[in-house]
Amino acid sequence: MTNQQDNIAALLQDMKSSVSEFEQTEDMGILQRIDADFQRFAQLVTLFLIAERDTYYGYFLMSMAFRTNYAVSTIAGIRLGEYPPVFETNPLILLKYSLKEILYIFCHEIDHVVFNHPAEMMKSNPEGNPELFELFNYAADASVNDMLNAEIKHGKKFMQAPKGVVTSKVIRNKFRLSHVQPLESYQYYFDLIKHHANMLGEPQQNGIAPIPSGSAENNASPNNNAIPGGVATSNAITAAGAAGNINDHAWTFATEHDEPASESAEAMAEAVKELLNEVDSMMDGEARGLMPARFSTAVARANKPPALNWKAILKKYVGTIAADKVKTRMRLNRRQPQRFDLSGTRESKTLKIVVAIDTSGSVSDKEIEQIFSEIFAIIARRSFELTVIECDEEIQRVYQLKSPKDLPNRVEGRGGTSFTPVIEYINKRRYFRDALLIYFTDGYGEASIPRPLTYRNLWVVLGNTSNLSVENPYGLALPLEE
Repeated sequence: MTNQQDNIAALLQDMKSSVSEFEQTEDMGILQRIDADFQRFAQLVTLFLIAERDTYYGYFLMSMAFRTNYAVSTIAGIRLGEYPPVFETNPLILLKYSLKEILYIFCHEIDHVVFNHPAEMMKSNPEGNPELFELFNYAADASVNDMLNAEIKHGKKFMQAPKGVVTSKVIRNKFRLSHVQPLESYQYYFDLIKHHANMLGEPQQNGIAPIPSGSAENNASPNNNAIPGGVATSNAITAAGAAGNINDHAWTFATEHDEPASESAEAMAEAVKELLNEVDSMMDGEARGLMPARFSTAVARANKPPALNWKAILKKYVGTIAADKVKTRMRLNRRQPQRFDLSGTRESKTLKIVVAIDTSGSVSDKEIEQIFSEIFAIIARRSFELTVIECDEEIQRVYQLKSPKDLPNRVEGRGGTSFTPVIEYINKRRYFRDALLIYFTDGYGEASIPRPLTYRNLWVVLGNTSNLSVENPYGLALPLEE
C-alpha cells in the first residue's frame, strides 16, 4: 500500500470511529466532524485516482463537488441537475464498507454516468413504473460491475467489489436464464429481464450490495429533529441498518416545473455531455491515451450529432402543416368586410397526408403494417385524411385509410420502381397542395423527378439514405431504422 493509501486509510478509520461514536451517543456535533472529514477524504481519493494515471475516475471527481446527506437511504449518487455535478453520499451507510470497497463504489457511480444510464433510465420507463426502474437498476449494475470486476482482474487492485454486487452471473441466476453473456451493455441485460418482474422477490438492498454485517443494531434511525445546518437536507437521519431497497439509481434532474420524462432525459444527457467534455479537457495527450476505450467512446457518442428519425420529423411536420381554408357565412370577407353577401373563410383543422409506398418488393407487408401503426399514433389526436398510393413501375392502387385495421392484407405491385407516376398523380390534383407527402422506398429508381407540389415532402428510405437514387428529392430523406 502506498503512503497516499496509508493516509486515506487512516482518515477512513477516523471516520468509522466517528460513525460508531455517533451511533452510541447520537451527538449531532459528530456529524459535522464526519462531514468535514469526508470532504478531505474525497480530495485524497481524487488525488490517489489521478495518480493511478490509467484511470479516468480521478478526473471525474475533480469535476464534482461533494456533499454528505444523512437523510438519504442510498449509499451514493451523482446529482446531475447541479453545477458542478454533486457526488452525494450518506456516510452512515458508506462508511460501513472497506476502503477498497468504497473506491469501487465511487468508480461504480462514475461509470453509470459515463454510460449515460441516468438519461437511459428515464427513456426506458417514461411512465415511472417502479418495477421497471428496479429491473433497470439490475441491468445497469450488471453492466457496470462486470466491467469494474474485469478491471480488477487486469490489475486495478486498489478497489474491490463489495460482497453481493449485481453482475451478469447474478442476473442469470436470479431470473433463471440459461445463458447470459458477460460484459454487455445495460440494454442487453434489460432486454433479457424486463419481462421477469414477477421473479424479483425480495429486492437486494442498495443496488450496489447489501449493507455489511455488523450494522444490524441500526435497524431504526435515531430520533433527531435538529441536524446541524449544511449537514443534511432533511430532519430524518438514515443509518445503515435503515437503508432503503434497490433504489440507489433514482436519478433525478431538478427543474422549476414538472416536465415530461423525455425532456428530463434530454436534460440529463446534456449534463452528462458537459461533464464528459470537461473531464476530457482536463487530460493531456498522455493521460487521454491511457484512458480505457469506453471513456473515449462515451465522449465521441455524447458529441455525435443527434440522429434524426422519420417519426420525430413527422411529428414536427404535423405541427407545422398549414390548415386548409374553407368558406363560411359565419365570418366576414377580410378583403371586403362591408359586403355581407360575401363569405369569409376559416381554417379547416383537417390534416392531409399522402403516403406513397414503393411496392417493388423491398418493403415487406410486416414493415408496412408497422409504418402505418406509427403514422396513426402520431396523428391520433388530429382530424386527418390519409391517402395511400401504392406504386411500383406504375400506380397500382389509391385509397384512404381511417385506421390501421383498414389496411389491406398485402400491397399490390412487386415490379420495378418508378417515383414519377406518384408525383404526377399528386401534381394533377389540387387537393394535395396542402398535404404532407411521405414516400417509403428502398431508394432505387430514377435520378430525377418532377417537383412535388405538396406542402412538405419526406422520404423514408430502407437502409442507408445514400440508396436514394433521386439527386434532388425536394425534401428530407431519412432512414427507416431509428
